[in-house]
Amino acid sequence: MRGRLTPDGQRRPHRGGASGLAARIAGAVAVGATLLAASAPAHALFSDDEARRALIELRGRFDLYSRDTNRRLDDLTARLDALATRAERLEQLASGQLDLTNQIAQLQQELARLRGQLEVQTNELAQTQRSQRDLFADLDTRVRKFEPVTTQIDGKTATVDVEERRRYEAALGLMRAGEFGQALTAFQQFRTRWPDSAYTANVLFWIGSAQFAVRDYRAAITTHQQMVQRHPDHPRVPDALLNIGLAQAEGGDRKSGRATLQGVIDRYPDSTAAQQARDRLPAMR
Repeated sequence: MRGRLTPDGQRRPHRGGASGLAARIAGAVAVGATLLAASAPAHALFSDDEARRALIELRGRFDLYSRDTNRRLDDLTARLDALATRAERLEQLASGQLDLTNQIAQLQQELARLRGQLEVQTNELAQTQRSQRDLFADLDTRVRKFEPVTTQIDGKTATVDVEERRRYEAALGLMRAGEFGQALTAFQQFRTRWPDSAYTANVLFWIGSAQFAVRDYRAAITTHQQMVQRHPDHPRVPDALLNIGLAQAEGGDRKSGRATLQGVIDRYPDSTAAQQARDRLPAMR
């Protein structure tokens, strides 16, 4: 039992000191454990802006925890130094006095216990810091996947998301592989998710082309007309008009088809679409 002996032989409890400090150390450990437990699964749910905000918040919380724990460790070290100094003074004054000898023994035990706690706290802090660094690295990697990238679209520089570009190229790959039905679905899903994408004009063109390929001529005409109306200066406009004319002819309106192809020849005489229109016109008469 720790404390001092009174003149009547009774032992007076020693207040404050190491026990209160140990309780505060335990509180710091609990805070660290709570921070780690709260942050560990969070990376599975992040996306886009939520991931960035979560990363900023987590960094702030971890910095606050690290500062608080370092302050507690500094306080613990100072107390250890004070106890060591006190033990040395008591040893000098002991001179065979039993009470002082007991106090010295108790202080030495307390010193050993607190040193053990300090070592545990130091190890736990190091482990927490390693875990947080690993988590930050993982979150940084995930957030970078959502960071915009610069790319060339029809000769112009545009900024798009990494996932946005990946989805567009995947849909285009299906189109080039002749998987027109799958390509149509992929481009339609892309348009729903990124309605204001820098790829929008191209997406409309490929949707119309896929609709033509699966013989949905009416839908192909409508989609290509939307593309021409919304993006009249786009380099694929002549090709879109050519597809409109061919879809009209395939749908049974050969007269409109011939007129549309002739319009391509008149408006874009040097284009590849105009040459194809010249090749197709004789068969429509």
